[in-house]
Parts: sequence; C-alpha cells; structure tokens
Amino acid sequence: MKKLYLAVIAILFSLSISGQTINVISRDWAPFSQNIEVNVDTIKKFKLIAFAKVETTDKKAKTGLWARVDNKEGKGRRGFFDNMSDRPITSNKWKSYTIQGVIDQDSKKLNFGGICYNNGKFYFDKFELYIEDDNGEYQPIAIKNSSFEAKIEDQTIPEWNMGISKGKPYRVKEFSISSSNDSEDGQYSLLIEGSGISEKTGSIAGIGKFIVFIYLIVLVFSLMTKLSPSKSENSWSKSSLIAFRFSFVYFLLFIIIHNNGAYVFFDYIMKYPNDLLHQFIPWVGKHILHLPYDITTFTNGSGDTTYDYVLMFLAFFIAVVSTVVWTLVDKKNKNYDKLYYWLTTAVRYYVGLMLIHYGLVKVIQLQFPQPSFYRLFQPYGESSPMGLAWTFLGFSKGYNLFMGIAEVLAGLLLFRRTLAFGAIITLMTALNVMAVNYFYDVPVKLLSTHLVLMTIFLLSRDIKKLCIFLFTNKTIEGLTTIKRPKFNKSINISLLVIKAFILTYALGYGFYNALQSKKIYGSDAPKSKLYGAYKITDYVVNGDTITNYKSKILWKTLVFEREGYVQVRKMDKQRISYKTEIDTINHKIELTPYRGKSDAFTLNYTKNGDKLDFNYIHKKDTVFGKTEKLGKDDFLLINRGFHWISEYPYNR
Repeated sequence: MKKLYLAVIAILFSLSISGQTINVISRDWAPFSQNIEVNVDTIKKFKLIAFAKVETTDKKAKTGLWARVDNKEGKGRRGFFDNMSDRPITSNKWKSYTIQGVIDQDSKKLNFGGICYNNGKFYFDKFELYIEDDNGEYQPIAIKNSSFEAKIEDQTIPEWNMGISKGKPYRVKEFSISSSNDSEDGQYSLLIEGSGISEKTGSIAGIGKFIVFIYLIVLVFSLMTKLSPSKSENSWSKSSLIAFRFSFVYFLLFIIIHNNGAYVFFDYIMKYPNDLLHQFIPWVGKHILHLPYDITTFTNGSGDTTYDYVLMFLAFFIAVVSTVVWTLVDKKNKNYDKLYYWLTTAVRYYVGLMLIHYGLVKVIQLQFPQPSFYRLFQPYGESSPMGLAWTFLGFSKGYNLFMGIAEVLAGLLLFRRTLAFGAIITLMTALNVMAVNYFYDVPVKLLSTHLVLMTIFLLSRDIKKLCIFLFTNKTIEGLTTIKRPKFNKSINISLLVIKAFILTYALGYGFYNALQSKKIYGSDAPKSKLYGAYKITDYVVNGDTITNYKSKILWKTLVFEREGYVQVRKMDKQRISYKTEIDTINHKIELTPYRGKSDAFTLNYTKNGDKLDFNYIHKKDTVFGKTEKLGKDDFLLINRGFHWISEYPYNR
C-alpha cells in the first residue's frame, strides 16, 4: 500500500512538472499576442498600429499584424478578425501598419499581436492600440512592453504570449526569439527569426505510409472473415474467427465515431461523447503520439483533419488489443453467425444510408452546383485541385444525375436478397468517389476509403463465387444470403416498422431536406437584386482615369450573385467580398467588408439596361466607374452546349 501511495505521488509530481514546461511544436508560422478585456454598450472602432519589416530571401516569407475579437458566451464564437492575409508585410524597410476594426456589446476580449511565416528575420516595434470613446475620439490603451524594451531572455517575450491567446505557453522550434538593436522606437525591437522551414515542416513524417498500412490490415481482415476456408458450415476456421473479431470491433467503432449523420438522430446521441473526444483526442496526440503540433481543429467540411486520423488510429489500436484479448479469452465459440448478422446489418445501413444522402444532393445538383461567376472568372491555374473537380463535376446536370442515381442505388444494401448486386454497384461507385478524393485532394479520403473497405467486407462472402463465374467456365451455385436469427412475430413486425421508417426518412425527408437546402445554398438560393457580373470599362479616381492594369486600386469586375453579397475583383488579382444592402429606390448600395464595419462605404449607382455606372467616396478618394453586364451565357464553358455531330474536336 505504501508503494502504491508513493507511486501515485510520483505520477502527480511528474504531471505537475510537465504542466509547467513549455511545449515545443513544429510548423511554418509563429504568432505572439496580448489581450485586453472590453466592455462597451455600442459599436466602437479600434485601431492597432505597429512598425514591422522583413529581411528574407524566401519568396513565401511574410509577416503581419493581427487582431481578433472574442465574443461573450452565447453571442457567437468570434467577432472582428483580421490577420492582414490580403495585404501581407514583405518590405525590408521599417513602416507603420494599421488594422482597423470594431467591438460591440457582444465583445468580451480583444486579442492582438504579430504573426510570421516561413524563413527570414521578422522585426516588430512600437505597438499602439486606440479605442473610440463616446465622443468618437480615439483614446490610447496601455500595452505592456509595447516597444519591447524589456530584453528578451530564454525565448520569452516579457508581457507577451507566444500563440494566439493567453494560455499554456508553447514555442515553435523553427523560430527563435530575441531582442534586436535595429529598432524604430527606443533601444530594442522584437526579432523573430524563422529557419529550416520547408514544405514538410509541421507534417508528420511517414504518415502516408502508416495510413496505407492500417488500410491494408483492415482490408486483409475484411477479406479473411469469409474467404478463409471453414471446417464446416457451423465451424469457422481460426483465421476467420480472428479476422471477424478485429472487423467487428473496428467497423463498429468507426461507425460510432465517424457516423456523419448516417444513422437517424445519432448526432444527438453522440453530442456529449463527442465533446469528451474533443478533449481526449488532443491529449492523445500530444502526450501519446507526440505530434509536432496541437490538435485544435475538429471535423468540419474536412473529414481528413488530424483529429479524424487520430480517432482512426485509436479505433485501430483498440481493435487490435480487443482482438488479442478476445482470442485469448474465447476458446469455445466455433462461429459468430449472430454477431456477423448484426455487424453486416450495421455496415449495410451505414454504407447504404451514407451514399443515399450523397446521392440525393447530387440528383438535385446541390453538392456540385453549376459554376459560379467566381469560378468562371478564375483562371484554371489559380484553382485548387478540389476546386477544379467541383467545376468539372458541377458543369453538367446530366452527370450529376448519373452519379446521384448510382449512389442512391446503394439502398439495395438495405435488403439481404439484393446485397450482392447492391455491393457490386456500390463498390464501383465508392471506388470512383475515392479516386476523385485522392487524386483531386478532396478532404474526404478517410470516409470514402472506409466505404470501399466496408463494401468489400460485405461482398467478401461471395467474392470467390463471383471470380469463378467471371473468370472460369465452371458453374456456380446461387449467391449466398446472410442468415437472419430467428425472432418471434412481434420482433419481426417491429423490425419491419423500423426498416420502413428508416427508408421513408432517408428517401423522403432526405430528398425534402436536400430541396430545402438548395433554396438556401444551391441554385435556388435568393439572388442579388443586381444579379450579374459587371465588367469595369472606366475607373476614375479623383479625376484621374486609371489605365495602368497593374494598379492595385483599379477594379476589374463587380460580381453580384448571392443575395446580400458582392465581390470586387481588382486588376492585381485581389478579391474583396462585401456584405451589401441594396436600395433600388434611391439607387444606393451599403458595402460592409467582412472584416468589420469600420471600412464601410456607400456606393451610388444608376442602371440602364446592361450598363451600370457608380460613384462613391472612400478614404478621401472620390471614385467614378462605368460597367457592362456579363451573363453566364457569355462564357464558353456555359454557352458551348451539347452537339450530336461535331466534324472536328472543339478542345479549347
């Protein structure tokens, strides 16, 4: 007992020591910050001003100031945010830079600081913060060690935090921190130097090979469950028993932790377990796997986050351990026919319902909508592989319908008699989806790979017969049907009712929900009152017509597409999105940048047919412009159409 007591004390002591150490991570960017509490009753403007410069030969190197407003609980996670990503600092001369933003009654905390990317020397000095008072006058707010006159020791900036918030300290190993005599104000400035950074920085070495290894193990066990020769109908081989034990644990865990809405109401059931996983998985990544960075991003539009892969690794590890323990403990069972039935039922419904959902959003062309003006104006070379895939797939309504019907046919998996036929169709469909995800870098690789693995698991019981039928002249008996355990009449009726409900919900409500979503996000969503793309033909600033196509202020197009939004495309390829309030009676448009209301302005316009002229005053500049409207039919991709007869290829 005394030894146990001493062991517990030793563990607690080691944890307390580790809690005081600075965590070292690896990545290609490093921020530093301070924050202040804010409490205002109305909208107030603020300004963050600082001097900065960059000395580097790395073309990707850049720096910037940043500011973020955190809201009170229940008021949305975040308010204003700007990290100068659209105007990064690359000059090697000391210059003053400013971020302007707003706080309001929902604001709780204002975070601010600097951020550095890639290799180089990044200098910062003389941070200043001003917040508007009730009279509209900017008042200075005290910043501790604003000019970095407190000399830096042990890679620690006095009064500042490394990171984007005040919390447990960490250090990015690729960046060193020191005081520099090259200053703009006072004796010292802050110098952050990045070195040894490459495209692989921050990545997990060998992660691709490890993921493929896990997939191969899962594939082998999936096939072994029913491919391994059995001693008799009621006695499975040892390899089949072991393979099933692994498949049972792994697939059920995956279905539970990566359900993705496949099962009705399952998201509600998993709400609190997911909250626990959001705390546990980052701990596993940090303390068990020793990842080079902290896990702070969870499943979102991407299903291939570090969080998702650590979950998969955990499920794999648990499955391996469970298989070993199960094999050592269970010496009596000769088969797992009942468990096999329930596992295949879970897998059939997971794969079937998942692909029905994806199929329905393709049938109505919601997942891959027709190319927007944004895509039509974007040069091919500037799109991501995923963006190119979305444009390719979204171009054709017919191809969307074809893909959608093929995926909806996965519903055949829900019936045992059509399982083999449905699995063959589903395997081809899922393989195509997986190929697109892998070769166009769509972040749904993990899910699509498991849909393929699960379909192979379902088909494995008949793979041998199918190969004999396809590749030999031998005759085969009929394909097998999974035997269902015998239930009494009331249970059979209950199961039929549940199945009918699931099918009705998946097809009926699923289709209804997809149609409703199309009215919000798809082609039926409300369009702007000035819908269309307007090409700038004249742009006059303070009486001077801007003709230099390299000018950073010259507008190229105005794009009104979704209701309440407009995008301005400049000649220098910069894109700025604004929220809009269009007054068609007084011919005025209120434009508010996404980054806050402090940079809002009013644009006056007159519209005559396809001509739209405008004028506005912004930052003391008076601007006049003329435009010509473009429709989607003005683009070759849209107006080319379909031709039965083509005397020559039209590949442009």
